[in-house]
Amino acid sequence: MKIVDLDALIDKIDSELSWRKKELSALKFNVEESRNFIEAEQSRFIRMGLAMLYAHWEGAIKSLAEYYLNYVANQHLYYKELKDSFLAITMKHEFVQFDASQKASLHNQFVRSIFLKQEEQSKIPYKNVIKTNSNLKIEIFKEIAACLSLDSTEYELKGNIINERLLENRNKVAHGERIERLSGVSSISEYVELHNLVSDLIFKFSEDIKTAAKLEQYKK
Repeated sequence: MKIVDLDALIDKIDSELSWRKKELSALKFNVEESRNFIEAEQSRFIRMGLAMLYAHWEGAIKSLAEYYLNYVANQHLYYKELKDSFLAITMKHEFVQFDASQKASLHNQFVRSIFLKQEEQSKIPYKNVIKTNSNLKIEIFKEIAACLSLDSTEYELKGNIINERLLENRNKVAHGERIERLSGVSSISEYVELHNLVSDLIFKFSEDIKTAAKLEQYKK
């Protein structure tokens, strides 16, 4: 589905957030309610919560980024009007050839094509471009943001939390580790703290995308 105008983009973002907010709220409620259960049951709810919390982190960031790229691509601006990252997306295949070749002729052709592309109307691919590698650590998030010419500074400040308390613990859960092996999220209160932070980052990313679209920050 093409996202051709700002209202359509905002509708897609709001729809994405709506169902995720409901599921995240229910998830946190279930973990908090497990305080009334025995310790083994609390452990199970925390581990289930971690797995689902990570799934929402990765799924939301990927979907929101794809919506924004879809929107920018369907503005059909000239490359000279767009931030360089969008031309880089288009020329990714040629980048690979450039890097692999030792031929000066191919290098010269590549440089010429960059200058010529500036005068072309953009044809930015947006399907299957955003990659999380099922491992959305902060370094990969940073690359997604760079791909879209978005600032990732505030997210990077939370990088250790994302990498260590969310991603590493999720991987431990996926490999059947016990609650004692989890780092910084072995209690209900620690889980809730992490849950709130990740939920806030998802919401912030949605707002950043809306702002970037409204202010046309994809333009030079």
